[in-house]
Amino acid sequence: MRMMLLLLFVVMAVQTASAAVFRVEGDTLIYNTEDTDGVDGISFDDEDKLLKILQTHKNIKLITLKSAGGMSNAAMVMANIIIDAQLDTHVDKNCSSACVRLLLAGKKRTATLGAQIGFHRGRWTAENMKDYYHATKDENNWSSPFEFAAWVYDDVKKNVYEYSQYLKRRGVADYVAAYSYRLGFEEMWFMRRAELLSSGILTE
Repeated sequence: MRMMLLLLFVVMAVQTASAAVFRVEGDTLIYNTEDTDGVDGISFDDEDKLLKILQTHKNIKLITLKSAGGMSNAAMVMANIIIDAQLDTHVDKNCSSACVRLLLAGKKRTATLGAQIGFHRGRWTAENMKDYYHATKDENNWSSPFEFAAWVYDDVKKNVYEYSQYLKRRGVADYVAAYSYRLGFEEMWFMRRAELLSSGILTE
């Protein structure tokens, strides 16, 4: 019995932590992946939670963001939802990596004075590539690491094009994507507020 109660407590704690990533306050939805135990950035399932919240709370007009990034594929889906819902976006403290895609999805994009908005280029470590190759080579019909490398080369070009076009459609200056791809693996590019405005990342 004690074990059952303990398991129930753990499940409830996990659900509470997960739910805390999103919080509704009036017509504002707060998305915070930085201050919740057990949450490691933007993750899969966040897009489903976002959609359900917007379907339930049809009065939401603004989403505030606090995240250092996470799963880029999840961010892509979430950004599309934000665009379709015609929400405004706002950053209070920090929004970096995949979070920037969410920010740019806003109809009106603002940030508190002193907020940090960070760009960087994606990376895939050799160890992670090795693990992915061995885990998926059969379903992808890769008979050698060279076939995998050819797929990676093609996929990277598609991703670079998609991201560049996304920024362009959101009214961001062309040099932003170009410069992002020239950064080193560990570099994060934080623009000053004047450049965030002049480059079109913030609208006001």
